[in-house]
Amino acid sequence: MIFVRIWNSDTEIAPYICIINNMFHSNTFQIMKDSKKIELLNELVSKSTPQNVNFTPHNGNYCVTLVAVQPVDFFGNKKRNFKIKGRLDEGKTISADLIAEGEMLFGIEGLPYVAHEGDRTPIYKIVRASILCAYGALQLPYLHRSMRNIARQDYPFTKKDNKEQLKAEIRFMKKLAAVNGDSGRHTKARTALIHSTSSRLKDCLLYYKEYEPRIYEQIQNSMTELQPFIPSKEDSESAVPDMFVWKYDSDYPSETFDHQVVMFNAKSKNKGQFWWDYLKLNIFLEDPEYRLGYYILMNRWQIPVIQRWIAEYREKALFESQCARDYLLFYLKAGEKTPVRVLNSQGVQVKVKMIPR
Repeated sequence: MIFVRIWNSDTEIAPYICIINNMFHSNTFQIMKDSKKIELLNELVSKSTPQNVNFTPHNGNYCVTLVAVQPVDFFGNKKRNFKIKGRLDEGKTISADLIAEGEMLFGIEGLPYVAHEGDRTPIYKIVRASILCAYGALQLPYLHRSMRNIARQDYPFTKKDNKEQLKAEIRFMKKLAAVNGDSGRHTKARTALIHSTSSRLKDCLLYYKEYEPRIYEQIQNSMTELQPFIPSKEDSESAVPDMFVWKYDSDYPSETFDHQVVMFNAKSKNKGQFWWDYLKLNIFLEDPEYRLGYYILMNRWQIPVIQRWIAEYREKALFESQCARDYLLFYLKAGEKTPVRVLNSQGVQVKVKMIPR
């Protein structure tokens, strides 16, 4: 039997609506997936500034007080005052509990520990960089799963014949694009060779030329510096393409969003190609249309070499995007039976949990 009470005034019903709303929001955060928590934390640290930081070195506990410079919307409730508290496990992972206006919303563990300035990195910068790195890794489970759908014999592990090696690399990227397209998830993928006159590159450059002339000039200077390593339009059939992945609305399939770009390199001794790919990733990730970028490195790569090449890239003052520093990840696969290693934009290995969506 169901009992219904009829209220005669808005004053009497308001407290009950408030209670129901609080119960709804509480349950929403309790059942929220880790991926959604990371998205909300990413939005928060992107729109806020730290006011106070407390840290206890002997146990790694921290608490950061934040004020949002733009309102952060949590399911219809716009809030400005936040705290993130948790524990830093140096070199491994961090945990983060989010508190808004004094209310504990949710907690998450296992975020990758990222300290771009080593031991001298301020605590808030570690928390922020770790959250951004975790956000950058949100699509890694799909990329990892897609690669596992490709037969092992189709992986371009080192071959003695250079022509066969190149064919294997091109074939691998085309197969990777084929398995990344998924109508059920409203995802499409396509390969394209990025040369000086490619349409995708031109679209980005036109945007920068109109809205960010300083960035446009930096990119043009960098492309001039790396011109010997840039393929031409005539190389479309004989050079390794890049993969672009995007989402779409089934009701409006021509409208695309959440673009990501994936580069591939199987030549661990070719610094020029590495620099050109790294520049491309920085160019695309600076564009607001692109959300994430991954660089797949296959065969025997040495992490110190990657770090040295990134340092030399910066010494040459080649263009680097802040979004790439925040979100770019390297995906290393040395051989058929070797485990995957993930590096952040500095070339430092991070512990990334393959979070299910």
